[in-house]
Amino acid sequence: MPAAISCVTFPVDDLQKSIAFYRDGLGLTIEEQDEEHASIDVDGVYLVLLDRSEFGTYVEKVGHRPAARGASETIISYFAESRADVDALIAKAKGAGATVSPVSDDDGVYSGYFTDPDGHTWEVLFDSE
Repeated sequence: MPAAISCVTFPVDDLQKSIAFYRDGLGLTIEEQDEEHASIDVDGVYLVLLDRSEFGTYVEKVGHRPAARGASETIISYFAESRADVDALIAKAKGAGATVSPVSDDDGVYSGYFTDPDGHTWEVLFDSE
């Protein structure tokens, strides 16, 4: 199996609110959607927003249950092309209603964090080294 990720699926409580955040707030294009999910092609990797109850039917097959809103098990990282890109995306997320952290510059890595409406954590970073 080649080492590649094809899809990342987020459980969401309010699909329409999540769609609005990603589409209207961050400017991403919804490729496909129905009552239970929406798919966004992010440069060849699909971000799928899936109703939390539907998400449960998949993870319960392996003995898990969906994490509650605000619980984090992963950080999705986006590598920006400049410090200005980090600032712009963090500002865009904040404008869309995200909770954001102050941007920091540690050991040549300029980064900030935000959470989407369901508490999924995103890191936006630029590595100047």
